[in-house]
Amino acid sequence: MVIDRRVLREEVSRKIEDNRDDLVRITQELVRIPSVNPPGDYEFMAQKMVEFYKAEGLEPIVACAPEEEVKELGLTYPRPNVIARLEGKQHTPVFCLDAHMDVVSVGDESMWKYPPFGGEIHDGKIYGRGAEDTKCHLAAQLIVLRAIKEAGIELKGDLILTSTVDDEIGQWPGMGYLIEKGFQEHGFNKPDYHIAGEPTGLETVGCLARGRLWYEIIFKGISAHGGNPKEGVNAIEKAISLANAVLSYEIKTDPLMGSDTINIGILHGGDAINVVPGRCKITFDIRPATKKEVVKQFMDETFNRLKDKDPDFKIESIRLLNDRQTGGIGPDHEFVKTVQKVVEEMTGKKVTPSGNMVGYSSLGNAYWTSINGIAGLMYGGGDFIRAHSVDEFITVDELVETAKVFAGLVVELCG
Repeated sequence: MVIDRRVLREEVSRKIEDNRDDLVRITQELVRIPSVNPPGDYEFMAQKMVEFYKAEGLEPIVACAPEEEVKELGLTYPRPNVIARLEGKQHTPVFCLDAHMDVVSVGDESMWKYPPFGGEIHDGKIYGRGAEDTKCHLAAQLIVLRAIKEAGIELKGDLILTSTVDDEIGQWPGMGYLIEKGFQEHGFNKPDYHIAGEPTGLETVGCLARGRLWYEIIFKGISAHGGNPKEGVNAIEKAISLANAVLSYEIKTDPLMGSDTINIGILHGGDAINVVPGRCKITFDIRPATKKEVVKQFMDETFNRLKDKDPDFKIESIRLLNDRQTGGIGPDHEFVKTVQKVVEEMTGKKVTPSGNMVGYSSLGNAYWTSINGIAGLMYGGGDFIRAHSVDEFITVDELVETAKVFAGLVVELCG
C-alpha cells in the first residue's frame, strides 16, 4: 500500500502540536545551561543531551575528537559531541539533523532586559543566549523524533541526531571531526543529507557561503627610546603599512553571497608610550565571495612586494587560523528543491536559496558536510539579526513551525 507522504506530514505535525509544551520546556532547560565558547565547557550540555536522547528511547554515543589533535588547535579537551540514531528498515538514505551546543558570550549582562541564561517566556518569546542559536534546534530534534514515533511512522532510512561542539569558533572538533572520522569510528554511516539548524528563517535556506581566511601576522621591529625613534624600527608602523595594502584589495561581489569583506580584528603592539615597539600583531578576517586561492595569491604578493620595497619590513610569523573555501551545494541541488517543495506544501511559504543572511555569509556546520561531498544546508527557525544580540529570543510559534518542517523533511527523505 502506498501512503501519501503529505498525510504522514500532517500526522507528525499534529503530534508536534500535541508536544508544544514539552518543546518549549526543553528549549528553556537548554538555554539555562551556560555553554559559552570560548572556552567551550560542554560537560553539562552534553550530559543533558545524552539524558534527553535516552528519554526518547535512543542509545546516544559521546564522540570526542582525539585529545592530541584538539590540543594542537589550542583548545581544551574533551570536546564531546553527542550522536543518536533512529534506525530505518533499509538504513538508507541517512539524514542528519544537527545543531551546535555552544553559544557566544553574553557581553555586558546589564544591557539585557531578561536574564541571558534564564530561558524566560514573555509575550510568546523564549529569551536567552542561544535561544535561537541554536538550542531551540536541539529541542526540535527531540520532539521531531518523538512525533515520528508517536505517529507510528516506520522509516526506511536512518535519522541521525547530533549535538555538536565548536561551531561558534569555526573549529574542526565538532562536525568537522564527525564527518571526517567520528561517524565511522563510532559505527554510524555518513549522512546523505544534513541540516545544520540555524536561525535562517524558514523562508531562507543557506546553501552557499563566502570563504573564511583568518590571518595572524606578527611583525618584528627594533625597540628604541621614544624620544629618538629613528634608532629603532617601529613594528606597529609596519603592521599599518600592511593593513593599508590589504585594504586596497579589489572587492568582488557574488549575487547570492554578497561582497568580499575584510576586517582588521586585532592590532596589538608596544609596551610603553615612550618606547619604539619591537613587536606587533595584526589579524585579518577576510571572507571572499570568489575562491579563497584568489585572496591567498593577493596576500602572498602583498607580503613580497612590501618586503622588496622596505628592508625593515620583517615578519616574525604568519599563521592562517581559519582556512575555509568559498562554496556549498548551490541553489540548484536536489536537496534545496526538496526543502522548497516540502516547506511550501506544509506552510505555503516559498524558500529562497541564499549565501547571505542579513549580510552574514556562512554555512555553519554545513560547511564541513558540503566540502566532503554531502548535501549540507544551514536552515531553521528564527532570524539571524537576533543571533548573538542582547535579549536574543525565539518565538514559540517559530519553534513549533520549525519542528513541524523538520519532521516533514524526515518523512520526505527517510519515510
